[in-house]
Amino acid sequence: MSAPPNPASRSPSPTPAPPIADAPGPRAQGLINVFNQASKATLDKCSSKNFASCFPTAAQYSPEVLDNLRGQIVDQLDRTWKGNFDDIMARRDVVKLLNSLDQSIEDAKLRKKRAEVSANGGPVEAPVPPHTLAPADIHLAHLMPFLEKQAADMNTKLADTQRANTELLSAVTAQRAEIEALVRGLENVIQDLDVSAQMMGRDEVQDLSREIRDVEIRMRT
Repeated sequence: MSAPPNPASRSPSPTPAPPIADAPGPRAQGLINVFNQASKATLDKCSSKNFASCFPTAAQYSPEVLDNLRGQIVDQLDRTWKGNFDDIMARRDVVKLLNSLDQSIEDAKLRKKRAEVSANGGPVEAPVPPHTLAPADIHLAHLMPFLEKQAADMNTKLADTQRANTELLSAVTAQRAEIEALVRGLENVIQDLDVSAQMMGRDEVQDLSREIRDVEIRMRT
């Protein structure tokens, strides 16, 4: 008869992986902080002073209206950028993916620490058979390089977007300045035409008066 199987020889059951938190972890929060800081730094460049320098006439005669316009533009850009960022974060499930990365890194640090203790004469920890690992751990081990690349690509795209938004804001400001200069030029032309018309009108009146006086003199004589 064959010997009964030894329970001690059986591989231990895989330890269930802890649930992944929905709240932003260190890396997810770091990404959010980078976005907020970059957005704020970009919008701060559109200060009241810088904006007023592009529209000197409006700043001189209607500073409150100009500052209100600047506030609306800044608020619209801020809400648009944050909306797009939140949409990307939600569609790509970035928070959970980065939290999974944090969890895998912490687990790797713990394993490394245990291995160092064993190497220094501490209690030797038996290596964990790969087939006993939880599916989530195996999946994350293969997925970690992809997650790191995606996080780097997202940071690059975010920086490119911020740079493009800054260039767009500069272009809009320059176009508004050109429009303001064109309006001022048209106002000067209209003013010159009004002055010319007034001068021509006075000359015509004077000529007509002279003709009338000449006619009266001839009639009297």
